[in-house]
Amino acid sequence: MSMLEVKNLTVKFAQDGNVSKTAVDDVSFELQAGEVLGIVGESGSGKSVTSLAVLGLLPYPKAFHEEASSITFEGKELIGLDDKMFRQIRGNRIAYIFQEPMSSLNPLHTIEKQIAESLMLHQKLTFKQARKEVLRLLKMTGIQNAEKRMKSYPFELSGGQRQRVMIAMAIANKPDILIADEPTTALDVTVQEQIINLLIELKEKLNMSIIFISHDLTVIRKIADRVMVMKNGKIIEQGLIKQVFEHPRHSYTKDLINAHMLRKNNKKSNDILLQAEKIRVTFPLKKNLWGRVLEQLNAVDNVSFSLAKGTTLGIVGESGSGKTTLGSAIAGLNTYQGKILFKDIEIQSLTPKERQKLCKDIQVVFQDPYNSLNPRMNIEEIVGEGVSVHYPEINKAERRKMVIETLEETGLSESDLVKYPHEFSGGQRQRIAIARALILKPQLLILDEPTSALDVTIQAQIIKLLQEIQEKRNLSYIFISHDMNAVRAMSDQILVMKDGRAVEIGSCEDIFERPQQNYTQKLIAAAL
Repeated sequence: MSMLEVKNLTVKFAQDGNVSKTAVDDVSFELQAGEVLGIVGESGSGKSVTSLAVLGLLPYPKAFHEEASSITFEGKELIGLDDKMFRQIRGNRIAYIFQEPMSSLNPLHTIEKQIAESLMLHQKLTFKQARKEVLRLLKMTGIQNAEKRMKSYPFELSGGQRQRVMIAMAIANKPDILIADEPTTALDVTVQEQIINLLIELKEKLNMSIIFISHDLTVIRKIADRVMVMKNGKIIEQGLIKQVFEHPRHSYTKDLINAHMLRKNNKKSNDILLQAEKIRVTFPLKKNLWGRVLEQLNAVDNVSFSLAKGTTLGIVGESGSGKTTLGSAIAGLNTYQGKILFKDIEIQSLTPKERQKLCKDIQVVFQDPYNSLNPRMNIEEIVGEGVSVHYPEINKAERRKMVIETLEETGLSESDLVKYPHEFSGGQRQRIAIARALILKPQLLILDEPTSALDVTIQAQIIKLLQEIQEKRNLSYIFISHDMNAVRAMSDQILVMKDGRAVEIGSCEDIFERPQQNYTQKLIAAAL
């Protein structure tokens, strides 16, 4: 008998004018004891809505089911179950790990208090008993210095540590089923690997069943026994992991798998555009009363490289390795020691006016376009803003023409001019950010994690777009990412960073096929 059985599940959301939108359409699947079921698909495919329906966490009555819909847990119907009965199941028999731990954890309470709350509610433990159990759970989930970390607040922990806290909270009551909704999406590949290994270990120890939701097929392949592929609210394919990966039947599944296999024909050039020599960026950690620095962080420590025209340098490493800080120094957003030569001109020797002129030649595309695009400006204003600053002599009609041409080059259209950032998807917003950078006809584009928050098929589209633009304009890129697959698809040369230092640098082929350093080998192994 299956632990969980979902039959003919349809989820609709009521909208204005008695119109309803179907988010999940006639979905059926089973979950066996001790099994890991992977659910994969793009944003909006119905993955999360399906899992939230299992625990009755949808916004009822705005959300509703068709009569044939059924979700049974150990033979007990969950659809229509009253709140009192659901409270006995939620967090106790079926636990949920949400996608973004920083949003799910209460910023005003310590880690100890948040985990203890569940234990005291479901197991009726005293705070003293709960404290002992919290310590055991944190140690079990691999939190270092667990006793000290219990007193920490969420903002004092790294992304990987916060995710471990969420897992500790979820397994506190030894649930029969754990639903993990995109638990590794925002994490570095090595931390992803740690979280996957942890979940596999806990599954064995606690004999749990897991529903693992992700848009990343590489992650699903590592953890799941079976996989279910969703698109537009429907299951389009399901089966054993090996069967689906080696013999996919549906064209969409093939697209998802192929999106991870993008490769670039490496280019070489002797025409050096950018030369960085012994770059060092420090941040003060502690000062005395007179402002003298007593302790400092070496965010970038003695890093050197060169970038040729029309080629891409990929910079990889875990969070905190100094990737973004190095990119910001090149863009003039951080002060630094050392030399950066752009077209044989030392940037630090330029006057403020000369440096402003250089800004149009070196442009940045930031990680999160939703935060980097002004929500009060429409797309014409956002993309055309740089033209107004650097070319004030260009009139409004000419500027508008430039904006339209650049939007069309990035796969958008003239009809998008009057829209605002919130009216676009994540992939479209990233195209807007790219258009804003391209309109000034730069020679160097610094791309800081431009695909990390996107679905795998959208990632592939953005990578393909960047490759086409580079070919057409002979642009040079610095591509910063912790996603080794994206870096492999984009880069001619790769710089591997750890703790602010350059661990290894070489051609894309050498780094992936013949990595010399243990850290590089570890990064590549975690990504494959």
